[in-house]
Amino acid sequence: MSEPTEFEVDDAIVLLLGSDPGPAERRGEIRGITRLEKLVFLLEHETEAQRSMTESADFEAYNFGPFSQKVYQAVDVLRSGGLIKDTAESSASNEDQYEVSMAVGNDAAPVPYSTRDFALTPLGREYYDALVRDLPAGTVRAAESLRKRFAGWPLRRLIRYVYQQHDEYTTKSVIRDDILGRP
Repeated sequence: MSEPTEFEVDDAIVLLLGSDPGPAERRGEIRGITRLEKLVFLLEHETEAQRSMTESADFEAYNFGPFSQKVYQAVDVLRSGGLIKDTAESSASNEDQYEVSMAVGNDAAPVPYSTRDFALTPLGREYYDALVRDLPAGTVRAAESLRKRFAGWPLRRLIRYVYQQHDEYTTKSVIRDDILGRP
């Protein structure tokens, strides 16, 4: 029997980026670090992909719900390796800044009301194709299903879903009442 394929946090990010989100979003792109982080959280906590993961993202309850320093580190590694583009662009709201300003060891975004958007590079697409060949089909289907399910959701709605389904990760949240609409 062969060794299981390593499937770490950086691989989860590439798998999510490369998965077909349907017509609501563009394949190969995810808008916002907060959205990316919540999708990795859901992949790890709500899909069978968790059985394939050989590294946990080590999510913990933090100021803005589930937080993983490993997601931020993986993004930096993927960008440095030329697998993804990571851009900061102007945004209509500051929702993507919830965590960036509080991330341990992470510089704040360059300007207020900005978002970090991610896209696979050609090298990243090649890596995605190789990853899909090596991972169990159920893991690949889980990522694609997750992307399609949440594609096009406003960020606030996605955060609300995570908060409602995983209350144990909101115990330290400073935005919990705002997100859940509680007084």
